Amino acid sequence: MIRLERDPAWWTAVAAHPAVAPMLGGLASPEAIGALAGRADILPLAAEHGGFLFVRADALGFTCELHTLFTPEGWGREALTAGVQALGALWTCGYQLVTTFEAKGNPRSRPPRTFGFSQAGDWRETPFGVLRLWTLAKAAWEASPARRLKCLQ
Repeated sequence: MIRLERDPAWWTAVAAHPAVAPMLGGLASPEAIGALAGRADILPLAAEHGGFLFVRADALGFTCELHTLFTPEGWGREALTAGVQALGALWTCGYQLVTTFEAKGNPRSRPPRTFGFSQAGDWRETPFGVLRLWTLAKAAWEASPARRLKCLQ
């Protein structure tokens, strides 16, 4: 079950986990990740072993950027179930488009096509490493197989 989690210590602990911290690429400290939870432009939704940080990407609240952090204990079914729940909750906030990045060399960063995510571009060198953009429109989510799986909700 997801929940709104604004405790910076909780997010810092997830980001500091030995299996998670290397994925940050040294670009953000676990404490900096934890501090994000208190920002008004971020919706921090958590499950037991991690969660999702949705960052408002435009002034009108149509688009947000998704960042996912789960410890190994949450990989798999927990992350999948929490993702279905988080996206279901996200659309009630008025968002209509979610963007996220896949990091080359980190297969866990690829968003699930079964959720309706579409690859939006090619690999590109960035200050954060080699990334590829993915998008999820609200309409694609509503038509997705993941949304229709009642056992996950």
